[in-house]
Amino acid sequence: MAQAPPPPPLQTEEVWTGLYSLSCDYQTSGSLRYIVENPDFTPFRSNYCAVIMGQHDSSSVYDASRYIYYSYSNATGDLWEPDVLNSGLSWGYPDISIHNGNPVISAYRSDSGTRIFEDITFPAYAFIQLPGIPPLINMSHLTGAGNNIILAGTSSINNFTGQYTVYNGTNWSPLISLPLISGSSGNFSVESGTNGTVGIFGINNTGDRYIYFYKSKDNGLTFDNGSLIFKYDIDGTDTLYANTTGGLQASFRGSEPHLVFTVYKISSNVFPDQYTTEFIKPKILHWSPSTGVTPVAGNFNIMNLANTITTVAMAPVGQPSLSVTANGLLICSFTVFLQGNTQVVDDGSVLNAGEIFAIYSENNGVTWGNANNITGTPGIEEKHSSLANHVTSMSFYDKVKIYYLRDMKAGGWVNVPSFGKAPVYGIMKQARIFSIGINQISSNAASFKLSQNYPNPFNPSTTIKFDIPKSEFTTLSVYDINGREIRSIVNEKLNPGSYEYEFSAGDYNLSSGVYIYKLVSGNYSDTKRMILIK
Repeated sequence: MAQAPPPPPLQTEEVWTGLYSLSCDYQTSGSLRYIVENPDFTPFRSNYCAVIMGQHDSSSVYDASRYIYYSYSNATGDLWEPDVLNSGLSWGYPDISIHNGNPVISAYRSDSGTRIFEDITFPAYAFIQLPGIPPLINMSHLTGAGNNIILAGTSSINNFTGQYTVYNGTNWSPLISLPLISGSSGNFSVESGTNGTVGIFGINNTGDRYIYFYKSKDNGLTFDNGSLIFKYDIDGTDTLYANTTGGLQASFRGSEPHLVFTVYKISSNVFPDQYTTEFIKPKILHWSPSTGVTPVAGNFNIMNLANTITTVAMAPVGQPSLSVTANGLLICSFTVFLQGNTQVVDDGSVLNAGEIFAIYSENNGVTWGNANNITGTPGIEEKHSSLANHVTSMSFYDKVKIYYLRDMKAGGWVNVPSFGKAPVYGIMKQARIFSIGINQISSNAASFKLSQNYPNPFNPSTTIKFDIPKSEFTTLSVYDINGREIRSIVNEKLNPGSYEYEFSAGDYNLSSGVYIYKLVSGNYSDTKRMILIK
């Protein structure tokens, strides 16, 4: 019988969207879009709509009582109201986009293929099914472009060859083949940009394993014949290919496409546990026409990245989601498995547990900043992160809204029932990922130390200095006397050394009083007070 789970454990800046599943803990083999932002936003006040594939009856088998649930937020993202998309039939594998300002959700049934539901406004809780979609299209991805909806996925009868159909507001077009793309549901990304541009991206998974890109300049009514954008990555003596398990996702900056995707090589080593795999040099890469291929994340910027993991349908770094802000920042979130972050599940297996990381680029993807662990929950798994495709303008003082799943039991019950069932929650976090004004003044430090700010008392600014003797994930934050966070200054892994930061009260319109700043680096923690006199 159906029963609601207890509320999830939450960290600072996390909000439960009300979305959950009691048993269905697998969403996709790659990357899907699970959240959209209301395009008719007021700065810093915007509604969101998030989705999950869930089972609310823990006694059900995988395919039974599986529905798509969605949830709308209020304008500040701290209150959510969930609902079921369609309770008449069992649905799975959602993707979400925006069409004419309204959320549209794709949902899949094995007996009929994909169906599309659109809300009448944002938010109305009144999704209606769009009629007439061609049958036999698998677990599809979609985007809105002008008055059209473009839906792309694989054929259920033709060796998983890619295909697409276009809805013009009245009718769906016949299915049109995408012969350069083939593979599973995690193998596609469909996104739209400005000036009528639409892109369909995917891997030729049953062929050469290269990534191809189909482009439209007329809101998806017609596409070109496709072009090759990535073959493989040569790293030393290793050849790394894109893979559907790792995932890929696109976004547009104006009319220019950007794509993030996972590459790796599987070693030939055999392990006693059949679910243990060694990945060689797993990494996330970025591609755009103007930059070519650039590195985003891997063991070059993620300390203690695990190469060998025990789990199912996941890579050590993967499931990337990509967003472009209105002022041109590129933001990427993804799942990471760190060495030593494990959980024992029901059958005694010791599984690796994922964390959610985020990173950004301020120069169109040429280079990327530090990879930030935004969850930091050892022994608890997070996966399937998602960013809204296009979001409001952001400054380096803003927080990024990231949606992800918190799975209270690592691995996947859907894939391996003996791992066991546990609640899965849809979480939204406002994460600080931007580094601002941190100066490294030395690469040597004898010990951990948080110094007293100087001058103190101060007006209007003061310097905070700290030392870390070894590379650790580090946070430095300023709070008011009641414990309310004023500013998250550092939230990333730092190299050894001495650092300083100039804190200016004028940036936050602070009144005279006592304020607190706290440093946490590895197992070290210290707190000090400073006094503002105006």
